Amino acid sequence: MDAATITIIFIVLSAMLAVVLRKIKKDKCLKDFRDDMITIELLNGQQYRGELKLKSSGLQFNYPELIKGEHNLKFLSFLLYKNEYPDIQAVVRYHKDLTEEGKIQRKEDFQRTFQPSRWRKLRRSILNLLKIIKDAVIEIINMLTSNLSKTTPVGAAISTNNNQVNKMKNEVYNLVETSYEPLLEDYIGERVILELKRENEWVKYNGVLKDYTAEFIELIDVDYAPESKGKIDADLIVLRKYGIVRNLSK
Repeated sequence: MDAATITIIFIVLSAMLAVVLRKIKKDKCLKDFRDDMITIELLNGQQYRGELKLKSSGLQFNYPELIKGEHNLKFLSFLLYKNEYPDIQAVVRYHKDLTEEGKIQRKEDFQRTFQPSRWRKLRRSILNLLKIIKDAVIEIINMLTSNLSKTTPVGAAISTNNNQVNKMKNEVYNLVETSYEPLLEDYIGERVILELKRENEWVKYNGVLKDYTAEFIELIDVDYAPESKGKIDADLIVLRKYGIVRNLSK
């Protein structure tokens, strides 16, 4: 099988893979909060509270009770589409809103994060290695298609549609989990200080770093309240665009 045939097969399979992944891919930080009662805070100050249903195209919050709005309108849920994720200030899971079953599951999850088993550590190490290998594979594919476009008739056709080919490759690349941050990796399961940008100031929160993805950072066991209101226990997901892990803590 020559390089031209391999490249054509790659393009077709990649396009098919992109469609499938787009339908099933969900952020693993957000998956930890699904089916729980969640409060979402937006940058414009609006807040919505409901049971989180996670979809590949966005978030659905089912209200615990019917909400009446203006003009006698009635609301049962709130939808936030994936392209609106940059509008998120924070996704908050208050411990007081959890069911008894949810509290038990959260406690078990906390223990696994704070004191991971050897298998959990090994599994994470293997996944991180695969992410690094995948990056190398993408570079090889880029070199292959680049060289092919200069040396074969089929490659010339590919070169003519270079923008579409690159768009397809980037889409597949972004759909597959690619985030690997050595600095954050060392802090998984540790208590850290997160700095979250709120308007023109940075607010600090203390919590255990549970996980991160290309878009989000997830902290658990956070005191999520101004000092004047006392302590409010919560778990927190913020955009990496606005949230930065700065320090280890106690």
